[in-house]
Amino acid sequence: NALAATAGMSRKDAQKYLAEYEKTFPTLSRWIETLFGEVRKKGYTETLFGRRRHLPGIRSPLPYIQAEAERQAVNAPIQGTSADIIKRSMVEVDEYIKREKLDDDVFAILQIHDELMYEIREDVADKVVPEIKKIMEAGLRDHETYGVPIVVDASIGTRWGEMKKVNN
Repeated sequence: NALAATAGMSRKDAQKYLAEYEKTFPTLSRWIETLFGEVRKKGYTETLFGRRRHLPGIRSPLPYIQAEAERQAVNAPIQGTSADIIKRSMVEVDEYIKREKLDDDVFAILQIHDELMYEIREDVADKVVPEIKKIMEAGLRDHETYGVPIVVDASIGTRWGEMKKVNN
């Protein structure tokens, strides 16, 4: 089995590990199995915002192609929803910057996966950073989070390696 080969363990140990995993995380295991059934039926998976990822390999008669499609089926709604949330946050932060007339003080520099980097004038940083953090944490409405809070860490610094975490 793939886990045994990838992790360098015996098949028996891999099966024991998977059984323990399913026992520890039964809701996740049920979600994954339900997801596989839906993807096999529809041919695609969706983010919370409705973006689709088509996975024709899910119906392949070749086990390795089907296994790859299954991995993509689990990853796509999670990573895709994360991308949707960060895009929504970027738009809302931009609206905040314009509304507060901070166009000359706050500049979007970089987005990497689920991180945003801004260049912020020092004299407004103490005001702006907590607001950006709050906007990002509200990236999903309460009913969309399924009880999982979005927690954002913010840091300030003049050099990437010297960033200090903001405790707001």
